[in-house]
Order: sequence, then structure tokens, then C-alpha cells
Amino acid sequence: MINSLQVLRGFAAWMVVFHHYMQLFYGFNSDSLLGLIFHIRGSFGVDIFFVLSGFVMFLTSQNKNSMEFLLKRLLRVLPTYWFYTFLLLVLSVDFLDEFSFTGFTNETLLKSVLLIPSTNPSGVGLIPFLTVGWSLIFEVVFYTLLSICILASKKHAVILCIILVGVMPFIFPSGNVYTHILGEFKIYQFLCGLLIGLYVKSSFYSRANIYIRPIYQSLLLLFLAGLGGYGLLEKTLAASFIVSAFILADQYFDFSGRIPTFFIGIGDCSYSVYLSHILILGVLLHFFGNELSIFQEIGVIFLLVVLVHYVSVFSHRYVENGVLTKQLNELITRKNSKKPI
Repeated sequence: MINSLQVLRGFAAWMVVFHHYMQLFYGFNSDSLLGLIFHIRGSFGVDIFFVLSGFVMFLTSQNKNSMEFLLKRLLRVLPTYWFYTFLLLVLSVDFLDEFSFTGFTNETLLKSVLLIPSTNPSGVGLIPFLTVGWSLIFEVVFYTLLSICILASKKHAVILCIILVGVMPFIFPSGNVYTHILGEFKIYQFLCGLLIGLYVKSSFYSRANIYIRPIYQSLLLLFLAGLGGYGLLEKTLAASFIVSAFILADQYFDFSGRIPTFFIGIGDCSYSVYLSHILILGVLLHFFGNELSIFQEIGVIFLLVVLVHYVSVFSHRYVENGVLTKQLNELITRKNSKKPI
């Protein structure tokens, strides 16, 4: 993985953490500058994730058969998601008020576990019991479509996927549980990642860097200033240019030092950060409430950062990359290397 993108991945995950902090503790009602930033801009971390995911899928799909690609992606996503879904199930029994933003029936819990869209009984919409799992439904749908394209043509899979996903919002029928995914233009963020991959792979990439860099810098400044608006189009373009800029910048940085290594490690743990933080926020809300003085809030935020960091480090090491996960990965690789699809 490109080191600069791992740093960006960690940054995006923590944007989402503080976005949800503002949501759960204050319902996005905060007059502070920090509260305003994370209210408006915090969810942008997910847009970065989707573009990043498209680029990573471009890299990981190369020279893979369809079954190996799909199984490895599901193995990357599902066990950790199931782990935190189970933890939320346990915690929601003792912290009923703090986790009242989500709910389940036997049917919706089963669908949540399988990442099948279903209406959350709490009324938040087509959201899984572990609410942050809504983005994983997008991810799994995209993995499935790309694996179908690999099956159709390994050589032209990316181009086929761009075409297939590109037409989906125009042809996918309404009234289906997947309409809000395949019928919405947000899925184009994955396509932007694929297009970035094609660009990086092209000969134009190495020749154009010196000319394109000022354009990226200008667009980044526009986004940070908020001059480009904050609709889906603006967020998608901003995320695409940020991901591209980090790829361009990678060659200019030395990542061997202690501080860069630390930030790369945060990026490595970003998936666990994303899944675990909502549980930790609920527990902190239970014990400290949301009527905090400035010093109490500093303490709660400090505790949030420490807990999420160490929980995610543990989770990355023993849940995401546990012995069983590694063995299953090796088994998938061995089986599919013998039977190409």
C-alpha cells in the first residue's frame, strides 16, 4: 500500500470519529468552530474512504481471479464487522439510552450481519444495526460488481466495471432495497478511485506530475475554504483530488522516521477505528453525559482518543489479522491458484 494513502486513510477515519462525537454528544448543535468543522466536514472522511477503496480495488484486482478477489475482500471486511456487531449487541443491553439511535429485530439483525439493506427499527433508515456498516454495504456491492467484471474479462475488468457501475443509476429499478446504492450517484466515488488507478498506471502520470501539482494545490485550497460548496459532486471531486495529491506527494516524503511510521500505523488500524468508535462513544456518553465544562470536554475527548486508538491497535492485530483470518487467506490463495476462474 502507498504510505501516503495510509496516512490519509487514518486521517479520514478520525474525521468520522469526531463527526460522530458531535452527533451523539450534541446532536450537531455546537457553536464552537471545532464543532462546526466536524459537523459539516467530518462525514467527508467517508467520501475519501470510497475513492480510496476504488483505487485500492484497482491495485488488488490485478492478476486475481474473480473468486479469489471476492473472497479475500469479504474476509477483509466481514469478521471484524461481525465482531463489533456482536459487541454492540451486548453493550446495547446495558446502555439502552445511549444506543437508542439503533435497534433490531431478529430479521433486521440477520440482514445486518449479512450486509443486506433493511430498515432499522429505530427509524434512521436503511441502516444496519451497527450503523457505520451502511458504508460496508456500498463496499460489498462494489466488490461484487468488480468480481463479476473480472470473471467476464480479467484483462478489461476495470473498464467493464466503470461502464457497468456508470450506467447503474440510470437503469437500476426503483423500489428495490439496493436502489439507494446502485440507483444513486454516490457509488461513482468508487469509479473515481478506479479512474485514478488507470491514470497512475498510464505513461502520462510520470510526465504530467510537474504540471498538475499546482492544480491539485489550488483545488485543495478551494475545498478547505469551502468555496466549492458541499454537495455530492463537490465532495466527490474534492476526495478524488485529495487522493490523487497524496499519491503524487508520496515520492517526496521519507516515511522511515518514527513520526511517519506512527501515522502509517494509524492508517493500518483505520478500519478498526471506523467500526469501534461508535461503541466507545456510547459508553463515554453513558458515564459522562453531554453537559460538560470545557475542561471536562477536553478530558472526554482525550479519553476518546486514547480508547479508540488502543482498541483499534488491538483489533487490527488480533481481529483483523488474527491467526484464523491469516489461515483462511492462505487457503483462498492456494485453492484459487490451482483453479483459475
